Amino acid sequence: MKHIPDIHALLRHINKLGDFLRWLRAEGDSLVASAELLGGQKWAERARSIVAVVQNGHDLGARRGELLALQRLLNLDFTTALGSPEAKRFAAIHPDDPRADAARRCAEALCRGLRALEALRLAGVVNVREAV
Repeated sequence: MKHIPDIHALLRHINKLGDFLRWLRAEGDSLVASAELLGGQKWAERARSIVAVVQNGHDLGARRGELLALQRLLNLDFTTALGSPEAKRFAAIHPDDPRADAARRCAEALCRGLRALEALRLAGVVNVREAV
């Protein structure tokens, strides 16, 4: 028997993803700055490319892997290897630095957006974009 998605749940996920896409357009600079703070220029470029995808109205679902990597960076997953550049960058940030709080908010937004993106993928929605 084929699973039929609950239309109300589907609409909730669509709305959450819409919120995330609007956040990326409005707060993309914050995401780029947070990626640079915790990972350097290479990570900032990755974040910038994600923001550009959304601003240009392209399919965000195709960039899921990059979103996951950015989420891992902002969740400090790469700081466990003590000699890594990410660990060094993280160690240099004072906990009261407002940029640390901005990075935390970006990590939370990425988490919400990725959950919505995954729920839609599981429901069979393969193209994810919003009219600009």
